[in-house]
Amino acid sequence: MLPHLVAGLLVLSFHASGDRVQWLLEGSRLMTFLGSLSLLCATLLMLRIRRIPSAWLALALLILGLTWGLSRLWVADGLSALLPGANLAYLGFLVLLLVVHRQSPSLFSPWSIAGFWFLLVFVAGAIAATRVATLQRGLPSLAHADALHGASESLLSVSNFLIAFGAYRRLRLAKPQSAIKAGPSALDASAPVIDLPSNQSTIP
Repeated sequence: MLPHLVAGLLVLSFHASGDRVQWLLEGSRLMTFLGSLSLLCATLLMLRIRRIPSAWLALALLILGLTWGLSRLWVADGLSALLPGANLAYLGFLVLLLVVHRQSPSLFSPWSIAGFWFLLVFVAGAIAATRVATLQRGLPSLAHADALHGASESLLSVSNFLIAFGAYRRLRLAKPQSAIKAGPSALDASAPVIDLPSNQSTIP
């Protein structure tokens, strides 16, 4: 998810520049594509496949995705050509996420899965808000309509909150289990230590 975080920071920087620094927007599109492809490959690594190691499938998918991205950059003008591939990779990630959750329910919280799927609601809301801002109000972009822009971005905040809340709950549930597996030494780590004299044996 780190490439998606970088993509979000680049978009914020692009808006902060008054939508004038174009390379920030192009960089955001590139990181979005890499982030969606990385999520798809990482989820594929978590699958339990009998005949073919999932690592080989993830590596092949990564190479195929990067090759497709480079080919699109060769024939297209601008990094916006990568967005269809990013959307397709993210949809594949969502489907594999459900498969992984069915195989190993303890890996992901249902809250996080709902958060990843809720991102589709944000995309739909952003598209609708963009059409209202550009077609009905005649503005250059959605960024020029503060109310619509803020309303659509709030949907992204909901998605991020669900993902983070699910990860928090999963980590809270994992702590007691890890302490039990570690044995009594982990549970008694906070017990006071009694120092014996150097000439006194611990065995009577």
